[in-house]
Amino acid sequence: MSLFPVGHASHEDWHHAVEQVVLQLRGQMLRQPQLQHRLGMVYLSQSLARHAQELLALLARSLPQVTDWVGSSGHTVLAMEHEYSESYALSVMLLDIPAAHYRVYSGVAPLAFSGAEAGFDAHSALVHSSIDQPDLAELLLELSERTSSGNLFGALSDEQGAQIACRAEDMPQLRSGAAVGVFHAGFSGVAFDSDVACISRLAQGCSPLGVGMEITEAKGAVLLEVEGEPALPRLLQMLDVQSSASDGGGWQAAISQLRKTQAAIAPLGRGLERGMLTDEAQVLHIVGLDPVRQGVALSSPVETEHTVIFCQRDTSEARHELMQMGAALKDALQPDFADVRDDDGMPPEASETAVTQHIRGAIYVSSKGRGSELFGSADAELKLLRHALGPVPLIGIVADAQLMDARVHQLAGVLTVFTGK
Repeated sequence: MSLFPVGHASHEDWHHAVEQVVLQLRGQMLRQPQLQHRLGMVYLSQSLARHAQELLALLARSLPQVTDWVGSSGHTVLAMEHEYSESYALSVMLLDIPAAHYRVYSGVAPLAFSGAEAGFDAHSALVHSSIDQPDLAELLLELSERTSSGNLFGALSDEQGAQIACRAEDMPQLRSGAAVGVFHAGFSGVAFDSDVACISRLAQGCSPLGVGMEITEAKGAVLLEVEGEPALPRLLQMLDVQSSASDGGGWQAAISQLRKTQAAIAPLGRGLERGMLTDEAQVLHIVGLDPVRQGVALSSPVETEHTVIFCQRDTSEARHELMQMGAALKDALQPDFADVRDDDGMPPEASETAVTQHIRGAIYVSSKGRGSELFGSADAELKLLRHALGPVPLIGIVADAQLMDARVHQLAGVLTVFTGK
């Protein structure tokens, strides 16, 4: 089993950073001469977004065997165990996937509906977009319907960011100096068919403060009533600060607790399992209080007939969750011996049909509320991931929001692994 080559570097002159990355990639590709690395994934620091076109052209000239490129800028570049907080950094991963099994898409080359393109049926898709994309939820749902599994994973950056989606058809223009393959709005990324095995998992890092409650009244992003009662008193009761907040000058204690508190929104009656948030729960910031209407202002609009679960970020829970995520992925990659039989009808571990899958590479999209703020030190989050997964190639970014199954998350970590036999 071969691993995907990864290169990463930081330098105040981005040309030097690209050169270092290319040297690392070439060295790894020399050890895999039989493989054709056609698809390149690149993540850039936000400061490099304005150089994205030149940077893409330099990568294309330096690695001519790569026929397609996808990527995005983010607040912080992630690679292996390193969290690059420097201004100029990038990470690149090369995938040796046959061209028939993926499609790079963008606003100028949209992803076709499932079954509409002869010879290719999208199963899952890596998505890059901007957090201020109009009608974001509706467009994500439409994009997910163009895949057979509905599995979308990826990152949303701010309006100053850049997206990269350069197809093999665009390469002649790019190499001749034309401005192609870089976008600042819309959706872009790469879709994979079912032959490209990938698994996505979500980490929230939050501990619920209690059970889920039905949202019975909301207006825009203001949560007004839960279970038929005013939302703010219910929240303050959970935080045990209702008495200190009842007088005119007692709000400081409430605000101190609220800074550590979030609201997870899920379909009615769902979002919690065994005392933990599920992937259906979307964690939102609490951005303010509305004492007049006794409401709680959240970072995104909410609707009635949904469940709200108040929760708080928790370092020990976040560490445990990452380790559990790694263990669950390893379990998912093991053969199911219950369905494996040899010639005698027995399920031996040595059966040739019981093939263990291995991780060839990984993409990790984290949030600004995680990293050292949640895990206590720089690189701690990635070191935990490495401990959980083993020494697998990994790249990614810290983004404004994270995508998992077409849902937008703001405080999560989304891990996607590509596997092979």
